Amino acid sequence: MNYTYTIILVFIFLFTLIIPLKSQTIFFHESFNDENFNARGWYDLRPFILDTTDFVGNSGSSARFTFKQGATTPLAGGRVLITPSDEVYLSYQVKYSTNWVGSQKPYHPHEFNFTTNEDDKWVGPAYTHLTTYIEHNSGKPILAIQDGDNVDENNIGIDLRSISENRAVAGCNGSSDEYPAGDCYLNGAKHWNGKQWKASKKYFSDSIGPYYKNDWHFIEAYFKLNSIQNGKSIPDGIIRYWYDGELIIDAPNAALRTGVFPDMKFNQFLVLPYIGDGSPVEQTMWVDELTVASSRPETRVEENKNDYTKMEIFPNPIDETTVVRFYLNERSHVTLKIYDVLGNEVSVLYSGMMDKGENKLLMNTYLLVSGVYYLKSFINNNTISKLFVK
Repeated sequence: MNYTYTIILVFIFLFTLIIPLKSQTIFFHESFNDENFNARGWYDLRPFILDTTDFVGNSGSSARFTFKQGATTPLAGGRVLITPSDEVYLSYQVKYSTNWVGSQKPYHPHEFNFTTNEDDKWVGPAYTHLTTYIEHNSGKPILAIQDGDNVDENNIGIDLRSISENRAVAGCNGSSDEYPAGDCYLNGAKHWNGKQWKASKKYFSDSIGPYYKNDWHFIEAYFKLNSIQNGKSIPDGIIRYWYDGELIIDAPNAALRTGVFPDMKFNQFLVLPYIGDGSPVEQTMWVDELTVASSRPETRVEENKNDYTKMEIFPNPIDETTVVRFYLNERSHVTLKIYDVLGNEVSVLYSGMMDKGENKLLMNTYLLVSGVYYLKSFINNNTISKLFVK
């Protein structure tokens, strides 16, 4: 695919270096481009329905999840085992039908989950030693946890943080971090729980605009287990959610486990959409380009003392006014390339000589599909990377 770009040279004087914070290990990627799901590791599978009329990227199809009116599931979903890890990152593209209303209740629909090696591969996600949730309710994104199988039934409503590690962290036994304790409720003879972190406003909107639910949006979520020291839980876990590159839920210092589970690791990803009371209308969700990894690809900026350059992309997420800015100490050969999140080269933005001084490039990237990309510059054997969102 060819991309057309307009390049304009102007000036800025900055000396910084973009350096990767950490490497990202990709555990699993699904483009929903064919029906060979079992071969890619899916199990407990209700085959995904492929939609060739609405998709992102070059795969040619997306997964379509349609709830019939009154149905609790869309009759599609599955699970994947991943390399055990104390941190997990999920990214995916998603859009919703124009009539999407979710559950019309203050809970559900469930969409995506992670569970851990403390439960078996067939565990029901609602009652475990730890389940995480990525979803939204009434258009507000939500990250949540449950650990009902850890509840101390003899101490319901008692804050056990300073008393015992034999407790739940998501409700029923007090709060194990700086956030509210979570919900606690009876389900049969046992107590279940749930703890949520919500976005501050509605991001999946009924109105056409940047948050329109019937447009494709790039969603990212990250969970990191808290530490265990000397047999005790340290509330230093991390819970985060990004909407089209914007960090909208940020919960550091979270507790996701106690000292009873020092060997806990995330090891399973689930796509099991669910509306417990039944869908109020027939409605559809589309998902594409799904990635499960160890962490979000990140970079940091360091002061540079060796004549490297700072590269800036503004505004970001990009639009028709976005520019790339950098400084050259001397006339140099510059190559700018765009890569996707899997490291595949998408396009060469520019390659040629540029004069000493400050430079600015106006990016016309209208042919790029929605998603996360990296712009990499190659200047005098130095490489600088910058993440941007379309």
